[in-house]
Amino acid sequence: MQNREKLRMTLLAFQNTSAETLVRGMDFPTVLLPSDKIKDSEIAITKIQTSEKIICFGQKPQIINKICLELAARDNDALLPTNFEIETLKTKLKANNITYSESQNPGTSYCNLVYWNALNYIRDNKCNCKFLFIHIPFEQNIGNISELREKLNSILKSL
Repeated sequence: MQNREKLRMTLLAFQNTSAETLVRGMDFPTVLLPSDKIKDSEIAITKIQTSEKIICFGQKPQIINKICLELAARDNDALLPTNFEIETLKTKLKANNITYSESQNPGTSYCNLVYWNALNYIRDNKCNCKFLFIHIPFEQNIGNISELREKLNSILKSL
């Protein structure tokens, strides 16, 4: 970007999911993904070009009262690891009593496709943007979504 500073952090979240509920009201520019296999990746790539860090949020039905840090995107047997400062994030999550798990299997649908295409774009174009995908539970499986939002907002501001 010429003559414009990159945004420090941008949040992406899938529309009409618990992820959208979580990011609403956070102190970062937020873009909602329409759950369209082509448009979602196009939006993510556009934001890579204007952001230093991106966290994309999706929802995962199997988790309850914790978040899941997706450490890699998957394309069949190929793994593409996140380039995000994951250890720093994990330390801050622990300090704020946010339970998390780690995964190298972000699913086979929209979440993984956006993640794979974003990380692949960053790698192929030698971008400096850091990208991470985080799954959160369905809203009914989150004890207090407002508290989770507040804690995550504070953590992300400190990264």
